[in-house]
Amino acid sequence: MQKKPWDSSLELLINFEINNPGQGGYRRPYVAVWIEDKEGSPVRTLELWFQQGGRGMRWLRDLRAWVRGESLRKLVDGGDLAATSSSPTRQPGKYSVAWDGKDDKKKPVAQGEYFICVEAAREHGTYQLIRKSFPLANKPLKADLGGNIEMKSADIELRKKR
Repeated sequence: MQKKPWDSSLELLINFEINNPGQGGYRRPYVAVWIEDKEGSPVRTLELWFQQGGRGMRWLRDLRAWVRGESLRKLVDGGDLAATSSSPTRQPGKYSVAWDGKDDKKKPVAQGEYFICVEAAREHGTYQLIRKSFPLANKPLKADLGGNIEMKSADIELRKKR
C-alpha cells in the first residue's frame, strides 16, 4: 500500500535560536538543519552554514551527523551539497527555516514518521545535536525540540504556507 503524499499547501517551519555563551573569543557555529526518514537516512538538507573559504572545509567534518548522512546520500545520488547548498555562518539570534515537504531531488515525500535535526559545532566550542521524531501528516502540528548550549531553543510548526 502506497503512503499518501504530504499536502503541498503545508510547510514545516523550524525555528531555532543560536545561543551566545558569553565567552571571549566567540566564534560563530557551523550549523546544519535537515530532515531524515524514520530509518535515519537523509531526506533533505534545509540549511548548511559554514565558512566556505580558507580552513572552513577542515571544520565542516565537525558537523558529524550531517557529514555522515551526506556521505550516504553522495553514494546514492552523487553531487556535493556542501558545495551547492551552503551559506555563511550567522551571529547569535533567532532564525527560521521552512521545509516544503520535498526531498533533495525536489520530489514530494509521503506522510509518515520523520526526524528533524539541528546540529551545531563551534571551533573551540561545543558540538550539539537536536534530533527529534515527528509525525508528518496533513494536519497542524507544534512541537518544542528543546535546547542546548549552542541552540538556546528550537521548535517546529506544521502549518499552511504563507
